[in-house]
Amino acid sequence: MKRRDLIQDVEGQCNPLELSIADCEEVEPEEKHALLKTKAPVAGWARPWFGWLFAYTVVLLFFSVYRYETLDALIMMYGSSADCTLDVKAGVLALGFLEDCVCATYFVCALWVFDIVKQAASEQCRHQGGRQHAAFVKRKRMARLASKIATFLVSWFLFVLMMSPFVSDMLLVRLRELRFTVEIFILAYNNIQYIDAAPISSEEFHEGYVHGTIMVMVAAFFATVRARARWADLARWNPTHLVVNFATSRAFASSDRSPIDSGKGSYDKLAKEDAPDCSGVSKSLNASFDDEPDVYLRVSQTGVVLTALIVFPMFVLGVSSSCSALVAYSALNAALDQLFTQALVPAPEVIARQEFDSRFLEAWAETYIHYQTEEHELFDDNSLYRLTKGFRGELAFDVDIDPENPPNVILFSVESFRYHDSHYIVGDEDPSNLFNGSNITVTPNFDRWAKRGVSFRNMWSSSPSSRSLESVLFAQVPYDNVAKTGIAGGRNDTKLFGIPHLFSAKGYETYFHTGSLLNYDSWDSFLPTHGFDTVFSCYDVMDLAERDYGFTHGQWYDDQKRSFPWGVHDDVNFLLLGDLMINRTRDQRERLARGEPKKPMFLMEYSTSSHEPFHARPTWYEESEKPDFSALYEGLDRSEPVQSYLEMRYFTDVELGKFMDRMEAEGVLNDTIVVIFGDHGRGPEVYNSDLRDVSVTRVPATIIAEGRLGDSAGLMIDDVAEHYDFLNTLADITGVPEGGFEQDGVGRSLKRKIPYGQHVVFSNNPTRKMSVVRGHQRLQYDRVADSVLLHHIDADHDMQVDLFPNLTTDEQTEWLAWRDIGRDLSRYYLQRWDGKCLLAVNCTEQ
Repeated sequence: MKRRDLIQDVEGQCNPLELSIADCEEVEPEEKHALLKTKAPVAGWARPWFGWLFAYTVVLLFFSVYRYETLDALIMMYGSSADCTLDVKAGVLALGFLEDCVCATYFVCALWVFDIVKQAASEQCRHQGGRQHAAFVKRKRMARLASKIATFLVSWFLFVLMMSPFVSDMLLVRLRELRFTVEIFILAYNNIQYIDAAPISSEEFHEGYVHGTIMVMVAAFFATVRARARWADLARWNPTHLVVNFATSRAFASSDRSPIDSGKGSYDKLAKEDAPDCSGVSKSLNASFDDEPDVYLRVSQTGVVLTALIVFPMFVLGVSSSCSALVAYSALNAALDQLFTQALVPAPEVIARQEFDSRFLEAWAETYIHYQTEEHELFDDNSLYRLTKGFRGELAFDVDIDPENPPNVILFSVESFRYHDSHYIVGDEDPSNLFNGSNITVTPNFDRWAKRGVSFRNMWSSSPSSRSLESVLFAQVPYDNVAKTGIAGGRNDTKLFGIPHLFSAKGYETYFHTGSLLNYDSWDSFLPTHGFDTVFSCYDVMDLAERDYGFTHGQWYDDQKRSFPWGVHDDVNFLLLGDLMINRTRDQRERLARGEPKKPMFLMEYSTSSHEPFHARPTWYEESEKPDFSALYEGLDRSEPVQSYLEMRYFTDVELGKFMDRMEAEGVLNDTIVVIFGDHGRGPEVYNSDLRDVSVTRVPATIIAEGRLGDSAGLMIDDVAEHYDFLNTLADITGVPEGGFEQDGVGRSLKRKIPYGQHVVFSNNPTRKMSVVRGHQRLQYDRVADSVLLHHIDADHDMQVDLFPNLTTDEQTEWLAWRDIGRDLSRYYLQRWDGKCLLAVNCTEQ
């Protein structure tokens, strides 16, 4: 008999593809045996595919509501208000819906597999131990209970697992203008000990709790329905049957339509004696199938699975890659993107280096090296790895150095020290009215000392501190990754050359000193293996304070509050730093008196107390009288955080002033060059400090060299400078080691005068945006999207007026060329860090 005849003979008698294990076996031994008989169609909720519809609806509705609520913030993150047009929003929602469908399909298929396995396991459990009535009833109840519990737990867990990245992503976009990645999660987990001291506002905590609760409640609703409603069991319907039915009818076109049509009817019980015997027919049919395998049907079913799980996702990937970066990034489903290992993230447009405007090029590397003032030898035109031999050009200032008695050098990094904390740096004109018409300065001691040095009012940084460290020490733009910095993990296998190596080559002893914990971002393993002979952390400061000043262990943590989660406060830290400088200077003088080499020292200091969230302070300072800074925070929505910031900025400044006065009194400053600068700034005026871009990246800086500056004392330099300029500047001031030094930095020597407004610096905050600054104008741009914003850094501190649209075509082209060059430079360092080939001609010849 032909197989199609077999199918027709079975029609109206039994449907082997429809009968589930539960349908045949879920009866008690003494009940009247019954079979199922097709009857007229019933309501949609009773159809076997309704569970699939329910799962897809809940998931896609949840995705869509969250994406719609965050739509404007998503577009603004990569564009501007001008980009919030109907066509852009429609494109974002459409692409987002496609990605949501892919994510929902993977989720529903995972539940389907679980339901099938659960059904088989449940039947096996019920059939163990015989068919006695009491035992059967007990097993059946236990199996149902276990099935419901397992269904709830698995459904809830998978829903939360899928939605957590998505909800976190939407929250990060709205609150921080960040996107969720696994790296961010790992970073947060590894630094959970700092959660109490993290710069997270109460508003952000509240938002997190609210949306976390919503997600958990929706997951519980979804899981409850799946556990209690039989129609929600996905094993009741196999979506490949749609194609099987279609394929069967096509394969046997001459016969009547096959009755195999799940979902077109429901069933009534029929007494066993009235039912046809299907067993023989089933066996005959199965044997016929074995004898004549239906490859076409199996291929069709496989095709359905491949289409849903591979072909359709690949189609969505193609659609995403063909969209603009603005639409692709705004539509991104973070859960799916992480599953695809960030394949949904648009690849940045790479401009070939030979396509850069020829005005910027000699060799590619010369675009970033200030070849007008740096004497160097490139090892390759396409690598920044070079030999710096010296510096040339007219002097902007000079520092008197005796090569036979080289000075000590201190790099003094002040935590969260922004440009407009210093009235001296801002100037009396204050064109952005940052001081609200008052003559207040938050840092009177810094101002007092800066007036005796050479200061830089147009200094730019990277943020936060780990990125600042990369720029300060190694003259680089920071590693371009939202969650990970270049120094993360210690980088013991990465060769670098920076300021500590420069001074080591000149015979200096190198120290790193801080009151902070150093396990954050692996500073404790990075610093000793990259140039520093001796490293002091908060634990060393505590030990010395207990030994030399009688501090007790309890004082760090009791009501005196001498320490806080980030480390030891600056009053104690600077006290011990002063002792170190005085003792080392005394030893040097004694060695010189004996005719021995001086052994000068290079020291880098990082302050601690002015770290966010700014409310932690020693009890003595909390109870002391403070200046009235109300003119700077009254009337602000966030007046309390701003007041806390200003008070802690003043606290660190007071302790800095004490340290400098003590060094002067002890004669240390006559033998020491001190460079004081902000490692980055903060913007407590807004709930997310990073959103106040200039406050975060523009910092004060001054070089103090008592008795060595001559007429340059009190000089204020207005042209652009960056943290990465310190390496070449200190090499130019103190002298290049014999034979020169190898480096891969992009800084210039600030000691040399250049024409104003022609040089640019790149100041990047990888957690937010990149920027290029020239003169008093700053172009902010995205690493991928096309949107840019140009503003005047002095007159428009908060970036309210975009100057870019009013530029001529040539002027716009020039700024965009610098943007492309900045992106290229950032990619260069990212690839070199990842390839561990910073000091190499290329990454294949290390």
